[in-house]
Amino acid sequence: MIIWDKFIRTFHWLLVLCFCLNYFFLEHGSSIHQAVGYTAAALVMSRVVWGFIGPPNARFKNFLPSFSGIKKHLHELKEGEVKQTQGHNPLGGLMVFSILALFLVQAVTGFLREEVDALYGDSFLTSLHGISANIIFVLVIIHIIAVFITAYLGKIELIRPMINGKRRVKRHD
Repeated sequence: MIIWDKFIRTFHWLLVLCFCLNYFFLEHGSSIHQAVGYTAAALVMSRVVWGFIGPPNARFKNFLPSFSGIKKHLHELKEGEVKQTQGHNPLGGLMVFSILALFLVQAVTGFLREEVDALYGDSFLTSLHGISANIIFVLVIIHIIAVFITAYLGKIELIRPMINGKRRVKRHD
């Protein structure tokens, strides 16, 4: 069964690449760092649009986080009864919105501190840019751990669908 369309998978892995390049390898403030940052911003803006017009599992309205949804998901996880057909669960949705918002903070602060003469090198923007990057890094680690925990406890395939889009659904006899 198809879980993630090609746009979502491509977006996900390109955003991973952009983040890793800028966080771990490229010199902060360099021209290539800025180009990769603008690429990440364009990816995020594309994802926002896709969140309204894409297929059901990509649409924001289908994974809006709520306390009741999170509580239900945790119960399903505890019971090993996670729906095989779902895309993002409520906690995954919370992660998606948090990471998208933080990438927008990255884009705005990076742009303002590099492109607006009056704000060039502004210490507050520089700090906010660095702090938001570090928060993204922490959220990425939490995301990776959550994928493995959810896959194990929920008995659901999560990694394969992010590579080829498809999940093998277990049939109950």
